[in-house]
Amino acid sequence: MLKAMEIDYEKEKVKVDLTKLYPNIDIAETLSNFTGKWVKKVSGEEVEFEDGTKINVKDLDYKLIKPLI
Repeated sequence: MLKAMEIDYEKEKVKVDLTKLYPNIDIAETLSNFTGKWVKKVSGEEVEFEDGTKINVKDLDYKLIKPLI
């Protein structure tokens, strides 16, 4: 898991890149299953859900996916 984590001590933020652990992971589908929200649109580095929520998949916050770990 340490390979996938980037820690920014100044901003007190932990980012996780799941593709470093699972190269073929469909992050949009994984986030949809985890949150229980339907995906409306996937564009570039962002997933938008039907409720208007947007998540940047290149800047995943550790707190968002902590329950998956």
